[in-house]
Amino acid sequence: MANLLVDDRDQKFILFEQLEVDKFSESEIYSEFDRDTYEMVLSESKKLAENEFMPTNAEGDTQGAKFENGKVTVPECFHRLWRLWGEGGWRGLDIPQEYGGQGMPTIIGMAANEYCEAANLAFHMSVAMSRGGALLIASHGTEKQREKYVDKILSGEWTATMTLTEPDAGSDVGATKTTAELNDDGTYSIKGSKVFITCGDMDMAQNIIQLALARIKGAPQGTKGLSLFLVPKYKINPDGTLGESNDIKTIAVEKKLGLKGSPTCQLSFGEEGNCTGELIGRENMGMAIFFTMMNESRLIAARHGASVAGSAYLHALAYSRERLQGSEPGVPGQCPIIKHPDIRRMLLQMKAYTEGVRALIYYTSYCIDMERIGQTDEERSVWEKRLGFLTPVAKAYGSDLSFRVTETAMQVYGGYGYTRDYPVEQFLRDEKVHSIFEGTNGIQAQDLAGRKLGRDSEDLFNGLLKEITEFCSKNKSHENFSMYIEILNKANNALIEISKTLVEIQKKNNKLLSLYAVQYQEIFGDVVTGWLLMWQAVIAWEKLGTIAKTKGTGMNKLDSLIEENSEAAFYSGKLASAKYFINNAVTLAPLKAQAIRNMDKSALEISENAF
Repeated sequence: MANLLVDDRDQKFILFEQLEVDKFSESEIYSEFDRDTYEMVLSESKKLAENEFMPTNAEGDTQGAKFENGKVTVPECFHRLWRLWGEGGWRGLDIPQEYGGQGMPTIIGMAANEYCEAANLAFHMSVAMSRGGALLIASHGTEKQREKYVDKILSGEWTATMTLTEPDAGSDVGATKTTAELNDDGTYSIKGSKVFITCGDMDMAQNIIQLALARIKGAPQGTKGLSLFLVPKYKINPDGTLGESNDIKTIAVEKKLGLKGSPTCQLSFGEEGNCTGELIGRENMGMAIFFTMMNESRLIAARHGASVAGSAYLHALAYSRERLQGSEPGVPGQCPIIKHPDIRRMLLQMKAYTEGVRALIYYTSYCIDMERIGQTDEERSVWEKRLGFLTPVAKAYGSDLSFRVTETAMQVYGGYGYTRDYPVEQFLRDEKVHSIFEGTNGIQAQDLAGRKLGRDSEDLFNGLLKEITEFCSKNKSHENFSMYIEILNKANNALIEISKTLVEIQKKNNKLLSLYAVQYQEIFGDVVTGWLLMWQAVIAWEKLGTIAKTKGTGMNKLDSLIEENSEAAFYSGKLASAKYFINNAVTLAPLKAQAIRNMDKSALEISENAF
């Protein structure tokens, strides 16, 4: 059976050959783990995904989440997955040991989760939110709150979710109207409504802990006046048992394009004046605390999309090898469609985008781990700042490319891709939301070009972009890639210059900066992803040389070596991915930069009546 979930060879290449995460064992925090441990975790995740998650994906989509008689139910097959996920300890895989987790590196958690997300993303939405909630409480809660909530959430007995959006406060979180009023016993009475709450209600866990933003009466307006509260579906007795309902009502479950098995809920808090919550952290610090979960959720959203896209590519690849249609140019008789030049173009595009986005997400996760194991405040700050720039890019640029991969996969199937005879139409529906939720991709661009670039531009120039410059300088005379390195270097220089331009624009005209934020983010994504893929290509070239030397052949006779050696074939594929991406994406970066410098204001100047 063809591998239809994750290209695990590419995954291991990034982890162990490019980023060399097995060297994490040299740090105290990850000293008890080694490559064998990491590979065992990945292997077990793959087995769980193939044997349990993948067979339920279509069933969950067909049944969907239901809201009847005031109760929310998920597809019946999800209940077994919930139990298996809990029994395997997967929620705590990369949560620090001091919080009750296993303490593995974040990047290993990212890689392990990729399998099950590719196999059944609708189910996996629930466990991803739950894990993030547990980490937030563990990081910011009191000792009593940690003891009360974290173990039960990590075990799956309870769950947690992020409760942020309101009907009139989506991207504009500062407009939140939900209120909190202090009670005599130190709890707060919560009143308001929330929408688009992933797994805000469901029947797989005994209790659901809403991590809800609300404004304490008298607090400042805007985001500076928001506090964060733990609001359980059922009140919790002093002995830890569940008590009465906490006056949280589910009003509706959204009827969505995709992810139909995952209930997205509208909730009402305190209609009867009997909803109480506990403050987590200090008053008016809700947004700062929430970003513990939000920033990671943005990276996880990128991983969600990339997981589905990677599976869509592998399905399309398998289909292209089996589907007979037309004839190969110059060869009589029907042939598999993989022989057709345009199909090969689409396959290589999907391969390059999938591998590029995976590298981008893993490298961003790697920054989290490097910050954790940093030996000095200065070292930790370097990785923290780099993470700040890469998170919005991974989320937005990654999800945009992932949707293009999924769309292209449907194109490979032709008419059959548009039907339910094949899973690619579900992949497309499940994929689209990742450019919308956890902050739309436009919001991510504003974060990058506005907040991050304006505040930390020197860290960008002296850190990430300097490293790319040094990479290009080191490899400018490479025997196989000099042309591609030159293209990357020109694109990186264009990114540096347009970054400086936007820093100056920000001082004068924030509206103009906002207009060009998305284009800037695309340039940033093109360059960083191109760098990561060229970095891979340099490694792969060296590996090919080693294989050729072992086999007693030269680099000028790679074709026969690739035909008979799977490792040689893999490494040659890395060369093709990098070359394709540089030629078809990175070459455009200087032109996109020029488009910004042209300062076209048509979108601002056009009359609303003229649209």
